[in-house]
Amino acid sequence: MTNGRHIPRIRFLLVGVLAGWVSAGWVVIAMAQGTAGYPVRTVQIVVPYTPGTGADILARTVGPKLAERWKVAVIADNRPGATGNIGAEFVSKAPPDGHTVLFTATSFGTTPPLFPKLPFDPAKSFAPVVLIATSGLALVVHPQLPVKSVREFIQLARQRPGQMLYSSPGNGGPQHLAMELLKLETGIDIVHVPYKGLAGAMTDLMGGHVQAMI
Repeated sequence: MTNGRHIPRIRFLLVGVLAGWVSAGWVVIAMAQGTAGYPVRTVQIVVPYTPGTGADILARTVGPKLAERWKVAVIADNRPGATGNIGAEFVSKAPPDGHTVLFTATSFGTTPPLFPKLPFDPAKSFAPVVLIATSGLALVVHPQLPVKSVREFIQLARQRPGQMLYSSPGNGGPQHLAMELLKLETGIDIVHVPYKGLAGAMTDLMGGHVQAMI
């Protein structure tokens, strides 16, 4: 439900541990020229989210195409948790030879202010490679909730302050922050229930344990 308002965008980035910054669109050439015969072994695409998420689907779509071009195995490795920080830490400690890359999303840029003691530097430990895709955010509710629009959702939330629950794939992610922005702008009071990933957040919404999610 958009109610005529602008929908925030989720950006999925393929981020590699490389020496120095490279321009998007040139990274494959730069990697191939920077290391003789690159790649020389299996390339590991680390997805710091649960299976079935947008980043996971995209990584598993891109991986076989890269494998076909590079003539080596390209595997997707899910390492979810801490809103993407567990997978990011793993990649930050990998050898900077381009054989371990991070397929991440907006949370990579939103979580650092919320986790000031990260075991990696989001700016210095990684170099951006290429923007793969963008997608929109949508507000969805359990079908038994008696609302058909954003306006009705806000009105109902105002009638039930502190009683309604909303789920998200984790603290600090775009879904969490988008709902908190809606709360801030409208003055509604609904309770955040964070999950380890999208699957749990969506399952509990469908089961009626929470009433809404982004």
